[in-house]
Amino acid sequence: MAWLVWFAALAPLAHFTLALTPGGAPGVLRASRITALVGLGAGAFALAYPLVFGSLTLPLVGGDPLGLSLRLDPLSGVMSALIGFIGWVVLGYSRNYLAGDPRQAQFLRTLSLTLGLVQGLVLAGDLLQLVLCWIGASLAVNRLLLFRGERQAAVLAARKRFLVSRLAEACLILAAVMMWRATGTTDIAQILERAGSLPAPTLSLAALLLALSAVFSSAQLPFHGWILEVMETPTPVSALLHAGVVNAGGFLMLRFAEVLAAQPGALLLLIVVGAATAIFGSLVMLTQTSVKVGLAYSTIAQMGFMLLECGLGAFSAALLHIVAHSLYKAHAFLSAGGAAAHGSTPRARRHAPLAAGLALPLLVGAAASLAAWIGLGPAKDPGVLVLTGVLALGLARVLIYAWECGSRTMMAAGLATSVLAVAGYGLAQALFAQLVAGVLPPPPAPSTLAVGVSIAALTLMAGLVGLQLVLPRADGATGWARAYAVVANGFYLNTLANRWALRFWPAPPKFAAQDGAAQ
Repeated sequence: MAWLVWFAALAPLAHFTLALTPGGAPGVLRASRITALVGLGAGAFALAYPLVFGSLTLPLVGGDPLGLSLRLDPLSGVMSALIGFIGWVVLGYSRNYLAGDPRQAQFLRTLSLTLGLVQGLVLAGDLLQLVLCWIGASLAVNRLLLFRGERQAAVLAARKRFLVSRLAEACLILAAVMMWRATGTTDIAQILERAGSLPAPTLSLAALLLALSAVFSSAQLPFHGWILEVMETPTPVSALLHAGVVNAGGFLMLRFAEVLAAQPGALLLLIVVGAATAIFGSLVMLTQTSVKVGLAYSTIAQMGFMLLECGLGAFSAALLHIVAHSLYKAHAFLSAGGAAAHGSTPRARRHAPLAAGLALPLLVGAAASLAAWIGLGPAKDPGVLVLTGVLALGLARVLIYAWECGSRTMMAAGLATSVLAVAGYGLAQALFAQLVAGVLPPPPAPSTLAVGVSIAALTLMAGLVGLQLVLPRADGATGWARAYAVVANGFYLNTLANRWALRFWPAPPKFAAQDGAAQ
């Protein structure tokens, strides 16, 4: 039944066809409806095929080493279905969002080109195809970022992302060349099969380069600044970036998990950078008054957690994280226009210290209960433990908020939500672990450092929840105000990044003057 694999290729082909569709908005709008449905259907097929018939690589054009092929396995199937769904939503949103804009047709073409290249990336069965789609998708995203080219902040965001993306591509290309030279093939499935027999220096350096490529492309410290300014582009671009494109680094880690799993250096890099970024993003997010900037810092933190999970070997948990975060963040950005800020109630402010005092035992109890229910321990599977702990923190915050409101209805709703979340989490973890059991390697034996970082990350996250509870009481304190200003500005890391970007890529005089005044 190998010929059926061609149906999966309809997802990128449909998007490429829309990207090349001539004419104005009416024709492109009609074509976009068909393209979105074809992409959605082909993505669903890409997920169903390996579940029914097993994994398969189908050559399309050329051969080893200069060829294109499709790789269908549970990993590529999940990602293709996810992109198909996100693409269907974003294209549909764009038809109304940009209605009447004279460049709507151009926007839809570029958006569809990006979706097609990302589909080609996750379905790639060959290193050459993966690298070409990675580079092409990055360049297409930069065109989307410059759709409002008259906005100087958008120009700066595109330039910063352009520079960082070239670093990611350089690392990916070097890693691909090293794996090809060491194995004698560009077929990804064969490379993964031979990963254990590669020479140690080659394997270690290739794994390190892959990890660096993921760090550069996933808005990790200190290369996160560009993602804070993509809101200068149309909302569908923000949704696509935060829900899809930024996940490319995580997918790269999962696709080459066999190469990474036996390399402590690469795993350590992901653990340290991921944990630091997750804590940084979570902390700064608490201080943001802009809904979309807060969501951007949330993405930074979530990508940090996802790379931390990869570094700890929790590959199935990282895949679940990608899917859940993509669906949540697409909805969050597309519905951000209806968001409203709600202040704490007087009763909540009055009882914040008591709630903070109750937080720690509640958090510890929730985390311990979840870990015991799933059969986890710090030394058994620290990656899944981190994700479990983060869920416990979130549920504890929901219950504390419900208690602060003083409403039995709210408390009942909080308890019901927590029970459903725990049940859904356990079911999803089991489902994804079973889904990728034959595709992704089992977690490596955790090191003492990995266990320590996991515990430290959860401890700091618990501290952030407590800080969130006591912040309303510290509004008038001078020390808090100064610290708050530093944190709210992201420790001024983005300011330094702007200066670095402008040094390498000088801006027009008008923008340089504005930036100097702002600094």
